[in-house]
Amino acid sequence: MDGETSRKTVLIASAGCAVGGELAERFAATGALVVVADHAERRALALARRAPGKIESLTIDCLRPGQCRRLGEIWGDTPLDLLVHLHPLRSPRRLGAAVAAIPALTRALMDGLALGEGLVLVGCRAASHDARPEARAFDAALAALAPHMQAEAGTHARVNVLRLGPVHRTHGADT
Repeated sequence: MDGETSRKTVLIASAGCAVGGELAERFAATGALVVVADHAERRALALARRAPGKIESLTIDCLRPGQCRRLGEIWGDTPLDLLVHLHPLRSPRRLGAAVAAIPALTRALMDGLALGEGLVLVGCRAASHDARPEARAFDAALAALAPHMQAEAGTHARVNVLRLGPVHRTHGADT
């Protein structure tokens, strides 16, 4: 989406986190039609109110592969230029579900991605040096997800993972 996103369609999955709100506003400001999907209806609606007519809300639990498949059936062959997965940021305690749901939603929307620019971005946090083993394992799984998804997508989409800096543990818990 090289600078100009006018007339582009962006779907931000699990958008109800701080990063999702920022991305939705920025893409809408450049002229893109933004669809924010989140399991919490009030969060999705609040995001849509930030830019009426430019941001649309969709209530769906993107961590449930069955709901992802149904969204794909509804989306059909509508072009999709950018699919942003924020499941690992929105639900950091459900990373196992995110590892399963990210490919499911991408696969469900593959026809639309093939007709649009076909960009897929997975946003996540890198595990900190003092993270628990399970956090490190999920970090490795999310990093390994992109090449496997790319192999499946072939020329229909380009898949990347954006690993944000780690959040360090405080008071004995990963955040």
